[in-house]
Amino acid sequence: MHSLSTTTTSNHAFRFHFVKGLLTALIVLFGLGVFFFFIFNSGINANTRASFTGMITGEAHRPFVTRVFLPWLTRGITALFPASVHEAAKTLATSSDFMGSLLGEYNAPSDFALEALISLGLQLLCVQGFAFAFRGLFRKVYKTPALISELTTLVVLLGLAPMLFLGYLYDLPNLFLSTLGLYCIAAKLKRCYFLVLALAVLNKETAIVLAVPAILLFWDLQYPSFKKVLFGTLAQLGIFLVLRVPVSLLYRNNPGGFFEAHLADHIEMFRDYPVIGIISILIAAGMILLVFHKWRQKPAVAVLGAAPGLLLLVLFMFGGIAFEIRVFYEVYAAGFLCIISTLMARKMPLETSLPTMQEWLASMPVFLAGR
Repeated sequence: MHSLSTTTTSNHAFRFHFVKGLLTALIVLFGLGVFFFFIFNSGINANTRASFTGMITGEAHRPFVTRVFLPWLTRGITALFPASVHEAAKTLATSSDFMGSLLGEYNAPSDFALEALISLGLQLLCVQGFAFAFRGLFRKVYKTPALISELTTLVVLLGLAPMLFLGYLYDLPNLFLSTLGLYCIAAKLKRCYFLVLALAVLNKETAIVLAVPAILLFWDLQYPSFKKVLFGTLAQLGIFLVLRVPVSLLYRNNPGGFFEAHLADHIEMFRDYPVIGIISILIAAGMILLVFHKWRQKPAVAVLGAAPGLLLLVLFMFGGIAFEIRVFYEVYAAGFLCIISTLMARKMPLETSLPTMQEWLASMPVFLAGR
């Protein structure tokens, strides 16, 4: 009898690990699909003001050229290889139909074949990194049955599809680093968070919105300290300024500016395509409702992580191209956590192991009294 019970338990364990391994393999395959879909459909590097060569050499227009994480990392890795490897990469790009097609879609010339291949490899790592960072984040935020985190990760990868039709060199790193930063906040990994924040703001200045959910890193629900929160906020601001100011000064003579005005483009779109404009407004309103419905009951890290999306929406209206929803990568993971909580509320309410917004707000009087 004991032997039969042991065998049954062993079979269940085998099936569980087999299914988990299968779902993990699917996550990798879905990530690969997202990567190729992005490369072949986003028109990445097609903008002549932010061309691949311009971004790598530092000759692109502002503000694109100031988003230096991937270009600098690519150049650093490329410098480690001898000239023979550069020539081999160039030969591969011109002799292989697949590589030629891939680099063509990447809008990278054969003279920069090695840089392009390294950059593509880093882009792929960012997609996979995002997937597993999100899986870890989901596990930290919600208490769910086994394998739900894997299934949710597959869905979050599919949800990226509408955002992948327009892209720049720094988009996938932005998605990955923002999600990893949120994971560090949820896991209370303060030192790791500061490192991720530094890389994220090097990649794109808008990653500073991570400072909003990061308030939880310095917040004790029982005895919240104003001084700790202030120092934590100032430390993040310091990281931002120490990195962004020198980069901005380095490229101050490049053509372009630090902000591109596109409000007129949105107005023109609404005027020429009113039906599409109305549908866009309804979709945006629906997404906002899904994110913030019963927000007090949702995990604070998810709500605070998604809240900067409202600011990004305003910036999108003034500085983003119509339908350029890629500008919301910074809040995608947090927004998804909120939306899935709303959708699952009736059938299978998600329990959180982290403080809710209600619990966080309840500690606010103690925080304010401590000032």
